[in-house]
Amino acid sequence: MRRRRLRQAANGSAVPGGWCMSGGSAERRKMAPSSNSDREGNKPKQAKKPRQHLIKLLNKGQISGQLSHRLFRKLPPRVCVSLKTIVNDEFLRAGHIFLGFTKCGRYVLSYTSDCGDDDFSFYIYHLYWWEFNIHSKLRQVRHVRLFMGEEIYSDLYLTVCEWPSDRSKIIIFGFNTRSSSSMLMNMMMSDENNRDIYITVVTMPPFQSCKACSELAATTRPGGSAQCLQHGFMLNTKYQVVYPFPTFQPAFQLKRDQVVLLNTSYSLVACAVSVHAAEYEDEKILLPFTMTDLKGRSLQALRGEAQGQGQFVTVEQLTLDFEYVINEVIRNDAAWSKQFCSFSDYDIVILEVCPEMNQVVINIGLLLLAFPTPEEGQIRPNTYHTSLKVSWDLSTGAFRTVGVGDLTEVKVQSSGSVWTSYRKSCVNTVMKWLVPENSTRYINRMTNEALHKGSSLKVLADGDRYTWIVL
Repeated sequence: MRRRRLRQAANGSAVPGGWCMSGGSAERRKMAPSSNSDREGNKPKQAKKPRQHLIKLLNKGQISGQLSHRLFRKLPPRVCVSLKTIVNDEFLRAGHIFLGFTKCGRYVLSYTSDCGDDDFSFYIYHLYWWEFNIHSKLRQVRHVRLFMGEEIYSDLYLTVCEWPSDRSKIIIFGFNTRSSSSMLMNMMMSDENNRDIYITVVTMPPFQSCKACSELAATTRPGGSAQCLQHGFMLNTKYQVVYPFPTFQPAFQLKRDQVVLLNTSYSLVACAVSVHAAEYEDEKILLPFTMTDLKGRSLQALRGEAQGQGQFVTVEQLTLDFEYVINEVIRNDAAWSKQFCSFSDYDIVILEVCPEMNQVVINIGLLLLAFPTPEEGQIRPNTYHTSLKVSWDLSTGAFRTVGVGDLTEVKVQSSGSVWTSYRKSCVNTVMKWLVPENSTRYINRMTNEALHKGSSLKVLADGDRYTWIVL
């Protein structure tokens, strides 16, 4: 809180800075202007915007589905706690970066990033779950190594997400931006047009041990895994994307529970991860997943239809090939298909996902060569930009054309400016269609973006229970 600076008077009394009382007389000290009105003369002050009444803010929250965290001028002390009072110094010295609360409010997540002192060391990431109680210290209940088996040569942007209703697991994305200047990265990756995406899916700690976990705990030797498969598996994968790098859209990519949509630059892959009493693994898998327990030990993979007792983790994948879709839409639905020669580049943005109908709507921005119309009197093809809107059925794998844009000639623009303009138009479309997130079925997101910007979060907020950890 900003306080007015006080100067001690000669008679021992304190008065506001700028005036000094001495022997019953007062003299004005020369000081820097203390307000905008001092600096700008006798300019009349602008009236402050009246603060909205609390009831109005609550009504807005009911209409929009989201309640503002700024209902009060300051955070009530009874629902605030300082991080330093609930975390032992040893963990802070170890470099823990705290990300936020899980949706259930029971856990606070942090991570550590370890790298050797030389340019030839790889980064190793660990994620930690801390049980939260405002009246006691955080208690560590689980930690896992992220992106197991991958050689990560630069610091990653991390985003931890939870599905709308699935509280059994979380998904962690790691983005390599090629911004590191390490010698190892420069030796290994000379192509700035590629970026690595790392993904880990890991189960949440159960609120209480299930029967299967309790039985394992009673029979497991020290160092073994005491979690059943439903509460103790981890999936890891990695893929590369190319320019123009796909937009990260967790609000759409995770909108359907247990499914994640991954834009690999060449295709859209829908991955469904679940635990069943029977397992089937498709041989036609685009993204290879490694599956381990929480200690990183590989689990047995079953090929084809498997019969047996116990639980199995199922990873199902459905793929939409962008180049096949582009050619089919142009051939069958584009009014300018006879002018079309070839396309040179494309960019895909998800416009909407409907979990109830199992439909995904995407926009394909396209750079292509096409012949001008006969009226233009040219015989050589020009470069054009257009967009194709397509819906994809996750139940059947079929797609259909929603709309085909007109051809817009690209003259002196660089491809970068074309994609910037295209993505702005996609944002405008999304905002027109936008339905506010439900106050309970939302996608929880935590990120270390502030760290990469050289700053820090001020608080970790549990907005559902109005609890704050002050950093």
